Amino acid sequence: MHLWRLITLVGTGFAALAMAFPFATLPVLGIIGGIEADAWPALLPLTPVAAAAVFGDRERGLRPPVAIAVILTACLAVLFAVFKLSDALVAVNDTAGASLGAGAFVLLGGTLIALAGTATALSRS
Repeated sequence: MHLWRLITLVGTGFAALAMAFPFATLPVLGIIGGIEADAWPALLPLTPVAAAAVFGDRERGLRPPVAIAVILTACLAVLFAVFKLSDALVAVNDTAGASLGAGAFVLLGGTLIALAGTATALSRS
C-alpha cells in the first residue's frame, strides 16, 4: 500500500474526530462542539480526498493532474479549519470566563495531516 493513502486517511479520521471535541466553552451557552460550531463543512473537501485514498491505486501514488486536484481540495479543508480556529479564538477572547477547547486544534491538525498525505501522493514509487 502506498504511504499517501494511510497518511490521508489518518488525517481525515482526526478531522472527523474533532467534531466530538469542544471548540469553546462559553459561560452562558456552555460547551460548543464541532457540530454546534459549524465546523463540519471542513469535512466536505476531505470527502473526495478520502475517497481517492480508499479507491485509488493501492501500489502507486496519483498521477500529477489528479494529485494536484486532490492537494487543492485538501488545501480548502485546511483553510476552513484555520477560519474555524480563528473564529473560536475570537469568541473566547471577546467573552469573559470563556475557554478554548481542543476541537479546533485537532481539526486543523487533522486537515494538515491529510494535506501532507496528499502531497506524498505525487510520489509514484
